[in-house]
Amino acid sequence: MRSSANVVVVCGGSQTMAVMRTLLNFLAFDDVPMKTKVWIMTADMEFTSLAFQRGWSICYIHGAISLSIPSKKSIRFQEFLQMRNPTVDSEDGFIKDFWEKAFVCSLSETVEEANGEPMCTGREKLENLPKTVFEMSMTGHSSSVYDAVYAVAYALHAMHLQRFKQSLHLFLRGVSFNNSAGEKIAFNQNGELIAGFDIINWVTFPNQSFFRVKVGKIDPGAVPYKVLTIHKEAIKWPSRFNQMLPLSMCSDPCLLGRSKTKKEGKPFCCYDCVACPKGKISNQTERTLEEWGLGRDASQENPCEKRKLQGNLIVKLTALE
Repeated sequence: MRSSANVVVVCGGSQTMAVMRTLLNFLAFDDVPMKTKVWIMTADMEFTSLAFQRGWSICYIHGAISLSIPSKKSIRFQEFLQMRNPTVDSEDGFIKDFWEKAFVCSLSETVEEANGEPMCTGREKLENLPKTVFEMSMTGHSSSVYDAVYAVAYALHAMHLQRFKQSLHLFLRGVSFNNSAGEKIAFNQNGELIAGFDIINWVTFPNQSFFRVKVGKIDPGAVPYKVLTIHKEAIKWPSRFNQMLPLSMCSDPCLLGRSKTKKEGKPFCCYDCVACPKGKISNQTERTLEEWGLGRDASQENPCEKRKLQGNLIVKLTALE
């Protein structure tokens, strides 16, 4: 966290967010100085919290950018969640464990006496939980699981109609259907899902809530210049950057007349800017030296000298006015 980098790319899975929160919280507890970073996260990452993390700050994620599998609001999905209840689904051990951890209560009188936790009434509402604990909307990860179940069901149905034994993967490759959101689900010749990604900007609030804002998309099926679309003006960056585009550079760009030289012991992106030696020029920013003066005849002008003459002429004309 002491790094001068302003942007950090994080590749991880569904539990990576919980690990990140733990590491950042330990650093803050140890008074380790930290600079606000812009996190860029993969589509596999989801906001997950462990029970002991529910009161921790989530401000570190404000302004983050992530990829997300497109998902649309499903009223039926929310209705399904609202019907879930440990008293109704008494045989479902997962619901019981989740309910106790999410609402910090106990469904067993013996546990209640041992831990001092209140009894769960069964009337608790999932929609009343903070989003850091549970989200009522269908996330990209949930949508993927939903589509995967249907894909396997379609493949099994096709295999049953054929009435002869073949690999399930063969039928999965040929699956093509529209999901409940009207999106086409199909696989390419390599068995990869034909789908794009939404580009999401994370915005957090002081009450420990957050909102995902779609600021762009990646569409592999679009024409080349429209594969990546992003609306920069819609992005909310961390306050440290004052809504300016965060630059994550080890060194400032070298200006005209100066060239890059490698810093010993530093990564390749770190360099010093030095004045061009005699006989060499750098007439563009961020360029290495270009040879000048070798094998030229008297009719060729040095662009540096030309700029100098033009500048002197402008000064003299201005003085005459």
